[in-house]
Amino acid sequence: MKSFAVIFCLSLGFSALARPAPQTSSFAKQNGEDAIKQNDQFANLTPDSSCTTGENACVNSQFAQCVSGKFVLQSCGSGLICAALPLVNSAGTSITCATQSDVDSRIAATGATGGGGDDTGSASSSSSASSQPRRCLLPPPPTSSASGNSSGLQTSLCLDSSLVQTGFEKDGQQVPAQGQVASATSSNNFINFCATSNLPLTNGQQVKGGSCNAAPMGIIAATTNMPSAKFTFPQNMGTVKPNQSFTVKMAIKNLATGQFVNADDNYFSAPQSVDSSGNILGHSHIVIEQISSITDANPTDPTKFAFFKGLNDEAQNGVLSANVTGGLPVGTYRLASINSAANHQPVLVAVAQHGSLDDMVYFTVKN
Repeated sequence: MKSFAVIFCLSLGFSALARPAPQTSSFAKQNGEDAIKQNDQFANLTPDSSCTTGENACVNSQFAQCVSGKFVLQSCGSGLICAALPLVNSAGTSITCATQSDVDSRIAATGATGGGGDDTGSASSSSSASSQPRRCLLPPPPTSSASGNSSGLQTSLCLDSSLVQTGFEKDGQQVPAQGQVASATSSNNFINFCATSNLPLTNGQQVKGGSCNAAPMGIIAATTNMPSAKFTFPQNMGTVKPNQSFTVKMAIKNLATGQFVNADDNYFSAPQSVDSSGNILGHSHIVIEQISSITDANPTDPTKFAFFKGLNDEAQNGVLSANVTGGLPVGTYRLASINSAANHQPVLVAVAQHGSLDDMVYFTVKN
């Protein structure tokens, strides 16, 4: 491990060198192309990749040395990445830690623009040619990655190539309908979409000023597993007595209830999942809002409500319940459900045309 520390310290030193001017030596362009090829190869490595003892590489943007047939990783430090760079005074490359811009400029200074690499390379190599997309793709594993069990995929910072959804590259206007707008497009599954916004990342928080969330939507429920709910009490157009406790009851199906995460730390922070039956893992909520009358046609203010309750328990015989302790004052109200996945996002289903996944009723509170 002593040699590892020496090599790593030397690599950090290289990153502090000034940016080079364009190089004209006979080997400069070849060095640049070799660096690009190496970075392409590094993009395919994981901490579990096989290696030869003493071999140096970059794995997940960290400096790596093979010890006893296994890569040992060392972080480059804040703002730095590990990459192969072309040597300046002789043929060859060096593996070092540097800023992304330094990697780009050093490779660009050699005049290299591809070197036989493809668009599965690391960002540091592909970005040396401005016409090439910044994509970091892993090759398909020996077994399908769709199961989510492939080793290293859930910690890799690169997109597995078998998961690229090419349909995202279409804007939907191939056969435009009247009034239809073009969809945003992406060739890398929108993995860096939040870089287009100045909003803070959601990062598991409920950001009241708005945010951008990078979590995928996840597993979409089949049409045979779309949730549905119906209030059994209060009934639509029914009445309850003022200032007296009552219990809201809602029948529900096709939702694996009782599944909820910490709303303060994990809000929208994970994809939707389903159980072995295909039902969404989630929970529901009820919200009661006061309105002026049954015929009131004005939109309500979502920030104001008379009662709100997360229904975190499992449904009993297909029914969820919530006690409205102390009841409500005299008035007219609407009661609605909010069926959600475990991380509090609205439930997602397979088709656009479907019945309501929630229920809403109107009732009055009076003597």
